[in-house]
Amino acid sequence: MEFQPWTVDEVAHITGGKIETDDGGQMISGIVIDSRIVTPGDLYVPIIGEKNDGHRFIPAACEGGAAAYLCDTSHKDQYQVQGAVKIVVASTMEALRKLAAANRARYNIPVVAVTGSAGKTTTKDLIAAVLSVKKKVMKTQGNFNNEIGVPLTLFQLSPEHEAAVVEMGMNHLGEIHRSIFEVKPHIGVITNIGSAHLENLGTKDNTLRAKKEILETMNAQDIALVNGDDPYLRRITPSPYQVMRTGIHQDDVDFKAENVAQTAEGVRFEVRGASYHFRYPGEHNVYNCLMAIGVGLICGYSPLEIQDGLDRFVPSGNRMKKINIDGRDLIDDSYNANPESVKAALNTVSAQAEGRVVAVLGDMLEIGKDSSEKHREIGTYAAEKADVLIAVGPLSEAMAAGAKDRGIEVYHVADADAAAAALKKVSLPGDTVLLKASHGMNLHHVAEQLQKAADQEKR
Repeated sequence: MEFQPWTVDEVAHITGGKIETDDGGQMISGIVIDSRIVTPGDLYVPIIGEKNDGHRFIPAACEGGAAAYLCDTSHKDQYQVQGAVKIVVASTMEALRKLAAANRARYNIPVVAVTGSAGKTTTKDLIAAVLSVKKKVMKTQGNFNNEIGVPLTLFQLSPEHEAAVVEMGMNHLGEIHRSIFEVKPHIGVITNIGSAHLENLGTKDNTLRAKKEILETMNAQDIALVNGDDPYLRRITPSPYQVMRTGIHQDDVDFKAENVAQTAEGVRFEVRGASYHFRYPGEHNVYNCLMAIGVGLICGYSPLEIQDGLDRFVPSGNRMKKINIDGRDLIDDSYNANPESVKAALNTVSAQAEGRVVAVLGDMLEIGKDSSEKHREIGTYAAEKADVLIAVGPLSEAMAAGAKDRGIEVYHVADADAAAAALKKVSLPGDTVLLKASHGMNLHHVAEQLQKAADQEKR
């Protein structure tokens, strides 16, 4: 099923807008912010961004079939397109939020919101996989986890859905606060408080404040599910929501992983006397699974049903995506990186690898003032887990320095192209290669270039 239509009158009422034509009965069958993907019957919402003002594309959206379009008061005299209804609002971004909140309010279904410094996308996917065992689930797709992506996600809700899992990222204080009223979760999940975004937030205390915004709309019957091993998240107390904790090392948690065993097939552990297994090794994956297990148990799922969900899990995007190129196992985890997630990826790959480990690690962006020291620390850590390190980017010069004189091969290169060239020279059949860096380093191009070269050699 698809988006439940609104009339133009309903859109105007929700947004507090003013219809500048008399066709308030026109039906709206979808909401888009990109004029290139408009289909007949859509409402076009022009967003004013850092580089582009979406109002410029109102004529193109209407030409594509938009039944109506929003226009903020500062542009109200600039655009008038025949054949489409014009609705003037104070702010198109605020109107988008109000429409998303209104669509969310149509559905009385369990909603889980997920945030955290690392692991939130994997955790979101795991929770959705568990809930999908018994319910039709809507979940955040791709990187639609920011102030614009959250409302677009909520527009995907339709009458067929029986649960929703919404990922919420942020770079600054207040970002989740501005979006959470749209989501109104029943369960708010916070995976951890790490080093991501310290460049903007300054301290982990501020990161905690920013992540706690995900709990702001929750009531006494709602649950904050947090990592009880995280010293910052342990500060969260019931107010007015309930607090439940997951963990491995603390005894006072509600969902504790015990008898954790890493195997060639992944990881095994027990929670509340029930056995679980997950095909991806690493302690960080136990934490991710614990959140999904906690949500499942809270929602009344049995351990067998939860295990079925863990088995259904498929990683999103370039997250631990495994491909074999000329006998080399490439693990593409290049979507994003911070010190915690890089260490976790190194742990996972070193546990799985049967031959050498080649770590291709790039700059970790937005991690704050101690960036150089954190890159050096990762280099030292990589030397314990890998046989070869290819450090990519200007910040990663410190990473290479941290790994030198520790018995492994170390190379420092400028960018993804140079990394691909270096990898072609130093990697061998039987190697396991990890690609990990902040998204802006474009390390996914390394895998693409290696695959292209392999295909050419076969011709």
